[in-house]
Amino acid sequence: MMSGSSSGGQFASTRWTQVLAAANPEHPEAQEALSALCRTYWRPLYSYVRRRGYEPPDAEDLTQGFFARLLRLESLAEVRRERGRFRAFLLASLKHFLADERDRGRAVKRGAGLIESFDDGEAETRYQREPIDPAMAPDQAFDRAWALALLDQVTVSLEKDYAEAGQLELFEALCFCLTGSRSEAPYTELASRLGLSEPAIRVAVHRMRKRYREILRQEIARTVSEPDEVEDELLQLKRALAS
Repeated sequence: MMSGSSSGGQFASTRWTQVLAAANPEHPEAQEALSALCRTYWRPLYSYVRRRGYEPPDAEDLTQGFFARLLRLESLAEVRRERGRFRAFLLASLKHFLADERDRGRAVKRGAGLIESFDDGEAETRYQREPIDPAMAPDQAFDRAWALALLDQVTVSLEKDYAEAGQLELFEALCFCLTGSRSEAPYTELASRLGLSEPAIRVAVHRMRKRYREILRQEIARTVSEPDEVEDELLQLKRALAS
């Protein structure tokens, strides 16, 4: 059976603890922590850099350079949870990084100290796919890309849940229901295809949506410092997706 939502203890291990671990090169999980951050957040950060007017090659170099710099910053070791939300921390840090690079009059070039490499052209391809208004401000583009990356992570986690429960086929058949309205689900057709009753399909869809919402809350909880910030981040998520 798939696990339910975590208790308040989910705040014991957050994206903040990953940042703090990455701040100490001697920490055995430092590289793993920073790698996880790169995988989750390179798309929002890359989107922000592109919206600031940088061409794709420079945007990739700067995004990679930013993540490489995270591990070297002494100030990162002084970060505390009370600093707020991890999303805001990353964006503020990136802005400072870009300002420093602009003042130096140079771009960070790939090839030294990289933590996580992009596939050739992947960053720009994903950026072009994102349905972002050309007039959208860089900060708004970051928030929207962050929301999309977060939802992608939630879907990956949900798929893993179902796979571990031996229900991958059910997930693949019903996952489209996560974004559609309840009335759009072809319950009769799905029941026939999966060999289940229509009421059973309705229950399965309800459970999948419920688990999706639970995982979404858990993922957001890992990016904030206080439990009462989750609801506000959910609201920001909805606003970003609606923009």
